[in-house]
Amino acid sequence: MATIAEYLIYALGGGQGHARRGLLLQRWLTEQGIASEVLLCPGADRHMSEDTGPRHYAQSLSDSRLMKLLRSPPPRLVVDTFPCGWQGEIDGEFLARFERRYWIARYSRDVIDIPRCYDRILLPYPRGYDEWNRHWSRSRYAGYMIDRSHLRFVPDRCHFTVVDPEGRCGPRILSIFKRLARRAGLIWRHRRALGPVLEACKLLVVGAGYHSFYELLGQGIDVRFLPVKKRHDDQFRRADRFGLAITHLDQLLPWLLGPPLPTLECPVADWAAVLQCLET
Repeated sequence: MATIAEYLIYALGGGQGHARRGLLLQRWLTEQGIASEVLLCPGADRHMSEDTGPRHYAQSLSDSRLMKLLRSPPPRLVVDTFPCGWQGEIDGEFLARFERRYWIARYSRDVIDIPRCYDRILLPYPRGYDEWNRHWSRSRYAGYMIDRSHLRFVPDRCHFTVVDPEGRCGPRILSIFKRLARRAGLIWRHRRALGPVLEACKLLVVGAGYHSFYELLGQGIDVRFLPVKKRHDDQFRRADRFGLAITHLDQLLPWLLGPPLPTLECPVADWAAVLQCLET
């Protein structure tokens, strides 16, 4: 039986950001009465339990569990980040199954040439804040594809909070954070997740992925990021553009000793612009 969905959203990838972007798009399409189906890596949606529509789990398009879906797919395809697929499995034959093809062009250091097989390129940035710093033909600025509603911060005067979602900091580094907090007269807290409520005077986030970075700006809190080296994304470049990167432990104490300075930049989503890009 053919699917009744209008869009198939390809959100496979090594991080949770791909799933988050794909499910946010699915939720917004659902709110507009437009059905869609999302392809996710197993477990990538563990922090997004909201029911936004059908989800299919696989590591690549060759997974036998996708056979029925791909035999008669929706007419429109949206691919996140990787124009040739996370595993390089998207080719001309696969793309030919769809009437319209869209690429969400989150910055990736691997993409060099302009993908000519997509009808529209959605840049998930507002004009003037594009991470690519280059021109893409057939592209439209769609604004940040983020959702800040799940975050709640309570600025205070006494806590230095470190959030390490992937558990990258070992005991030695954590002990250094604790010692520096004491020297700055702050109470150290260590968290593995951002929500649902977080109290902090100074907030250090391990990682500067697209969602964790842009969703944290403008929250009324003094935040810095400890970028992580990734194969495709450039977290150092992202955090440096806003002057919020901590790349050496020597930078921590001067920041902790300074007065709280909340970031002024406040990114907002423009899902109406996303839909307009998809419809044109």
